[in-house]
Amino acid sequence: MIAYALQHHQGGRLREAEAGYRAVLAREPAHVDALYLLGVLLHQTRRSGEAIEWVQRAIARNASRPEFFNTLGDAQRTEGAYALAESSFRQALALRVDYTDAQLNLARTLHAQGKLEETLVLLFEAVAAQPTEPALRHLLASMLHGVALGSANQTIRQVLLELCTDDSIGAESIAGAVLGLVASSDAFRAVADACQRGDDPLGTQVAASLTVMTDSLLIAILPRIVVHDASIERVLTALRYGVLVGATERAEAGDIPPAMNDFAIALARQCFNTEYAFATTIDEEQRVAALARELSAQLSNTANTIDIVDDRLTVFAMYAPLHALRDWERLLDVDASCVRAPLGALIRAHVVDHARECSLAAQLSSAAAVSDEVSIAVREQYESNPYPRWLTLPQSSITSVTALISALRPDHALPRAPHTILVAGCGTGQQALTTARSFPEAEVTAFDLSAASLAYASRMAEALEARNVHFARGDIMQYAGHDGEFSIVACSGVLHHLADPMAGWERLLAALAPNGVMKIGLYSTIARRAVAAARAFVAEHHFASDARGIRACRQAILALPDTHPARAVAQFADFFSLSGCRDLVMHVHERTYTIPDLAECLTARDLAFLGFQLPQPVQAQFVATHGAGALNDLTAWDAFEHAHPHTFAAMYQFWCARQTD
Repeated sequence: MIAYALQHHQGGRLREAEAGYRAVLAREPAHVDALYLLGVLLHQTRRSGEAIEWVQRAIARNASRPEFFNTLGDAQRTEGAYALAESSFRQALALRVDYTDAQLNLARTLHAQGKLEETLVLLFEAVAAQPTEPALRHLLASMLHGVALGSANQTIRQVLLELCTDDSIGAESIAGAVLGLVASSDAFRAVADACQRGDDPLGTQVAASLTVMTDSLLIAILPRIVVHDASIERVLTALRYGVLVGATERAEAGDIPPAMNDFAIALARQCFNTEYAFATTIDEEQRVAALARELSAQLSNTANTIDIVDDRLTVFAMYAPLHALRDWERLLDVDASCVRAPLGALIRAHVVDHARECSLAAQLSSAAAVSDEVSIAVREQYESNPYPRWLTLPQSSITSVTALISALRPDHALPRAPHTILVAGCGTGQQALTTARSFPEAEVTAFDLSAASLAYASRMAEALEARNVHFARGDIMQYAGHDGEFSIVACSGVLHHLADPMAGWERLLAALAPNGVMKIGLYSTIARRAVAAARAFVAEHHFASDARGIRACRQAILALPDTHPARAVAQFADFFSLSGCRDLVMHVHERTYTIPDLAECLTARDLAFLGFQLPQPVQAQFVATHGAGALNDLTAWDAFEHAHPHTFAAMYQFWCARQTD
């Protein structure tokens, strides 16, 4: 009988399984497996309070099974009994020290109680002991998001080093932890102090500079992120200049000392990631211009391509992309197996990827219909500065369209399968590809005005082997899809750049299936006060929107006193790249909204508000203040935003759907 019940359970026939387990227990009340499996089923069907009782009965008869304690803890955690859940997970681990599910559950429970340090210690030790277990690595990376570590033992450093090279982990999530360790070292502080005084750190702090430049963590993380810290940027800018001067003044011009070589390559990758946002002096520009002439001449005149590859390419790449050189295409012929891996990766990023994007853009070059002058200006901005320039994607939580819509609207009918998703205004594809990975059974259609942005998106899709996403060029106002076609429509960060945002919203609403859901992203007036001040500052000083103008703008803002309302814009991640900074403070057209504005927009379109998409700690803070019943109450959220004005700094990201009777 227990075997038949278990077969039903494993086959998803939960009603039959529950009846089977209860039948077994009616005949044999002490049947341990039936007690436990009934508890598992009750927990799975959101009856965790009942589940606790049945699992505890199983444990009373057999306390040697770690999975019993793990399930008990999970049910207790669901019921909010975190202290009891923590105890249960620890008992499971006492029985099996490498029990991954219990480690993950204990870490989440500690984190829910605000025990961040204990959480990280647990996960670092678990990853060190089980380095090939992806779930542990991914949870550690997510828990490190926004954390700046100040000290670390060798085990922690080694784990972080491995995470830096894990392509399945979004490097931005661990950047704060890694850069926190780098910046807290005595050597880095000595170099930073020299930079603050205006000294050349490679002249006055040679030993400290070499220590920083040979830090394996710094070398590993720089190629995979954009540094979002002005003090670290200042140090990197100074060290870059030191490498340039040293390489252009030695007898064998262009050579980089071996101890600095890997750092110089990593820094060149970082500068490429920022689109060369770091400040430059006239002296630097003159040296780089001379170097460009030398390299271009060599590219034109050298027969053997491998002879072209030397340290001068790295030096130049710290200041400009290699594809800015005349005859850069010659570098496409370089045999990657004949150069060191870091240099090969740099050439691939600067040359091979660029060539592929040029090819993809050419396929999209036919002019798409554009609705108005505002959209034409927006398109031109993103052709010049595709946005955002992203590098890695975090591991996506795999779900289904049905599961998402059921969670958002549990008592409503579902749109018919097969499910399709529309991402409108997809830019460089970050949201579209995250969506495609999260919903592998759905087909994702993504479109944008900018061919350059779509080329970037298409290249990244190739790299990620994302086969369920299709990119196309188009204007929201000219969208020609079938009405009611998509189960999910997502449009984040786009409508507020339209001449008529609400008309665009209406057009997308027509594409939504009758029982589908829509995600909208709009700028917050309250959260972007610093941005508004910075835009006014930019307009007052007439900074150009080209690379030189954006660099000058960034330095002018960084030089402002902390009390200046525009200075706070340097806290935005977008401030640290050229395309990001232009999008942030120089956009050709944008408007912002308040939560009452959102309520008015939703009401006018007969749409139900289904909740904001926010980090769990923010949700928990809101619930602690207003209660779980207010999560879909925009009036409560308006009060919360006024009390916490940076809540929606990234945007209002919210779900909505058509009202139903």
